[in-house]
Amino acid sequence: MLTAIIPALNAGEHLDSILGQLSARDVSAIVADGGSSDETLGHACRYNASIASGVCGRGTQLARGARWANKTCSPQWYLFLHADSRLGEGWDVAVTLHMNKHPDKAGYFRFRADDTGWKPRLMEFCVRFRELTFGGPYGDQGLLISRELYERIGGYEPVAIFEDVKIIDAIKEQKALRRLPANLYTCVREYKHDGYWARTKRNLGLYKAYRRGAGIDQLLAEYKQSAK
Repeated sequence: MLTAIIPALNAGEHLDSILGQLSARDVSAIVADGGSSDETLGHACRYNASIASGVCGRGTQLARGARWANKTCSPQWYLFLHADSRLGEGWDVAVTLHMNKHPDKAGYFRFRADDTGWKPRLMEFCVRFRELTFGGPYGDQGLLISRELYERIGGYEPVAIFEDVKIIDAIKEQKALRRLPANLYTCVREYKHDGYWARTKRNLGLYKAYRRGAGIDQLLAEYKQSAK
């Protein structure tokens, strides 16, 4: 059994798309809400998604969603997705084949920027280059992982930033990571607003600081400051 887990905070404008796609393929969903004040919960209810409400923080929300799934529907597989994502054609076939043929591995989707023009295409190229060079995706590429593997590596850590890097590092140590032959489209509105290069440069700087051992609280403060 597969359960999708989606962390959300005031994500009402995006949820219809991803929840509609999941519902059309009879995939149960859990929205791990971090205290939304918009129509997020209403959209979740519209698609019969379960709601796991609690404190904000993406890693905390993802971990809470997994715990809630275990209590309510006992899934064998989790599909972690961002609220502003849109699944590409054939995603359900790719997921089903992975679960059947690669039960010992976690999977992630091909990154696609939900925008037109050369800048988002360059962004996609850079993401692919990063995958080939460092062997790791980010959270906006989704994560398909069995409950057994998830629990063996300790799951998502309750941190507000770089929770995706932490869990991918743990999966890579198990040599259990595989790219799925399907796209996942991500909203890049913030990149358009801030400038593709400016936002990429900021994120790269934070990532380098994280790898050098900077504390999560410091990184989160810098992230919030740069977002103003």
